[in-house]
Amino acid sequence: MRTAAVVVTWEGGATTDRCVASVLAQDRPPDEVIVVDNASRPPERARLGAAHGGRPGVRLLLLDENRQFAGGLNAGATTAIAAGAERLLLLNNDTVLAPDALGHLAAALDARPRAGIAGPRLMDLREPGRELSAGERHVLPFLCLPRAWLRHRARTRTPYPVSGVMGAALLVTRACYQAVGGFAAEIEVYYEDVDFCLAARARGFEIVIAPRAVVYHDGLRGFAGGLTPWAAFLKARNPWLVVRRRGSVASWLGFVPTYAAMLGGSAALHALRGRGDVVRALARGALAGIGGAAGRRVAPVGPPAGSR
Repeated sequence: MRTAAVVVTWEGGATTDRCVASVLAQDRPPDEVIVVDNASRPPERARLGAAHGGRPGVRLLLLDENRQFAGGLNAGATTAIAAGAERLLLLNNDTVLAPDALGHLAAALDARPRAGIAGPRLMDLREPGRELSAGERHVLPFLCLPRAWLRHRARTRTPYPVSGVMGAALLVTRACYQAVGGFAAEIEVYYEDVDFCLAARARGFEIVIAPRAVVYHDGLRGFAGGLTPWAAFLKARNPWLVVRRRGSVASWLGFVPTYAAMLGGSAALHALRGRGDVVRALARGALAGIGGAAGRRVAPVGPPAGSR
């Protein structure tokens, strides 16, 4: 069964190289690694070409515009499927895979014919003993609660079903990806994984965690963490878009007060830290999200001033 890995990067440098190296070093490596560059500047483009251009098993896909994480995944997945891929290993470039991770993810899908998504046990790259996610509980009314409050804890070595996985690393079947229609381009980044998992479940696909598949991830931050203004805007805007796309009247009744409480708490915390720029970004994101939920056009945010 042909499997392609898709690594999305922007100004990734050595971080991207580290991710690609971990994919190529798998006990059961993918048939191809597609590195999708989201319109990095010329020096990074040249570096990518020198590091990976012509490298066996690696293909560079150089986009002319920054499509953010969702758009980059879609571009890579479309290329992989056109080349015959039946499974897609979708990765953030700040991930590092344990050597047997892909094999365990593939085995989890093999064991469950209805499964469309398999996720790993996601660990903190900087604190390898700290578990970031072993499966998510996607409940739309509580979408803005800290993920740590709702996520699963790995208490078994055997695969188990969940309602969602964190989007830093997931193995997706072609049937699932095509049934969903890819990732929502308007969401761009942050909550694009939630939207994708909700759509997959609505179309009858199971989601499973393979706890023996270990992937290390860097850069996880929540509302109360050290947000940049760019991330703050997106994290305030995008929950509205997900609930608009996937929710019901009952979802809205729970979501709105929960969102208001979480946003207010995050804004107050950042105000105490002297981060007025983040507070203003949260406010702009909330207004943009409300507008998007009301049917207004969702404007692209463009690339961040620094790394994601």
